[in-house]
Parts: sequence; structure tokens; C-alpha cells
Amino acid sequence: MKRAIPLLLLGLALTACGAASPSGAGGRPPLPMGVEVRHPAAPSGTYLNLVTEAGESVYQKAVSAGSTRTEVDPAAWQGKATLAQAVEGRIPSGATDVKVSAPEARVLFLHWLMWQDRDSDGQRDEGETLDLMTHDRVVYADRAVTVDFKTASPDMVQHWQFAQGWSRAEHYVYLPLNSTTYRRSLETQGLGRYELHVPTPVTSQ
Repeated sequence: MKRAIPLLLLGLALTACGAASPSGAGGRPPLPMGVEVRHPAAPSGTYLNLVTEAGESVYQKAVSAGSTRTEVDPAAWQGKATLAQAVEGRIPSGATDVKVSAPEARVLFLHWLMWQDRDSDGQRDEGETLDLMTHDRVVYADRAVTVDFKTASPDMVQHWQFAQGWSRAEHYVYLPLNSTTYRRSLETQGLGRYELHVPTPVTSQ
């Protein structure tokens, strides 16, 4: 028994050291932290913009040439929560089978774009936006809300589920086997990682 105590303490010390070791041979890989936008290698003079559905920029950051990921600061756009509108007003006109868990909820959708300042005037001009998009959205909801509805064109059933506050709403769309009706979801996820990529069909936007 007298020798068991030092061995136990040694084992605990080794465990603690292993937990604190940096990533490397035998270490844990670094976990994603904060909010970031991933994108194809950026040309020189490139910027990321977070914009409203009307195209108004609420945040801008320069992107390092050649980089494929850019960290962004969510605190910089949180003041834009005042732009939130009634969630029912965000549902497409003509939608059917509408169900809203909290009709009084107000939401705001923002999305990322990348552009290259080709004339070096510091302004995003026509033709400077790169042909990239993201399905995910930066979303603000003043309260938790779930929305379900169906549209005829495209033939699609949609499900939205947003947590209260700011979050990344992850997009997912699929066509069930032997069906002509797409299923699309936009739901709050904890990991703040966005992906900019080449455009895809309207059913997935």
C-alpha cells in the first residue's frame, strides 16, 4: 500500500501533462474556435462582406492574398439586430401549409460574399463581386422560432429552426427517393464556420 500512492500520483501527473500537451505527435488536434469564412484561394485586393438581403454591407474585412480561410469578428455586426423584421414576412409569397411556432418573432438574414477591388478605389463596384456563394446564413432571432411551409416553385418543403440571438443557420437540401418535392432546412448550428463556393442550383440557395 505504501508504494501504491506514489505510483497513483505519478499516473495522475502524466495524465495531466498529456491533457495539456500541444497538438503534435500524439497530441490532440486544435479545435475550431471563433467564427471563420472558408473560401477558394483569394486573389490580391480581396474583401469579405457580410450583407443584408437588400445588399447593404454590415461588415467588411480585407482578405490576405492566397488565403483560404478568414477569421471574422461577430461582435462587429451584432448592433444590426435592429434590422430584424417579422418572421412571417420572410416566408415566400404564395407559400402553403405555413406553421410558425412564434408568430411575433423577428429575424434578420445576412450572407457572405467576396469581391476584388480591381480599380483600387476601396468600393465594391458592379462586376467586382466574385462568382462565389454560401447556402448558410448569419441569422438573428429575437426569440427561438420554428417555421415550416411549402412552395410550388420550386416544389419544396422548408423547415427553419433558429435559436434566440445570433447564430449560423446551416443549410441542407435533398430530394427523397421517388419524390419530386425537395426538402430544405435552415437550422441553427453551434460551429461558426461558413463556406464560400461556386454557385449551385436555385433549389439549394
